[in-house]
Amino acid sequence: MVFIFAKTPSDQLASLAKQIDQVVAKNKDKKLSAVINLIGEPTDAYLEKAKRFAQENGLKNVVITVTGDTDRFNVSDDAEVTAMHYKRKRVKFNYAVDKDGFNKEAIDKIVGGISAILN
Repeated sequence: MVFIFAKTPSDQLASLAKQIDQVVAKNKDKKLSAVINLIGEPTDAYLEKAKRFAQENGLKNVVITVTGDTDRFNVSDDAEVTAMHYKRKRVKFNYAVDKDGFNKEAIDKIVGGISAILN
């Protein structure tokens, strides 16, 4: 399970989501799945924004949802994106990045971390 928390539905998040979408599609036989949790209150307007984000980016294999409950996952308030990749209910990859650090290198690291749960 690829589990992402993100504060802002940005171009960088779109790039990350599209890459994860492709990895999940290629690994259906391994039952890989992915969820991107947009952090915020799940109001009708924000849920609609999440739905548009998924549609505009052509996401077919990544679930986009909205959550205000990040405390139980120990998501840092300073992190723009927090990635947790789980295998058998155990975190195998954990990475958080602030807004200034959410770039191509961070995206590559998060996508590359998926290998920790595929093997």
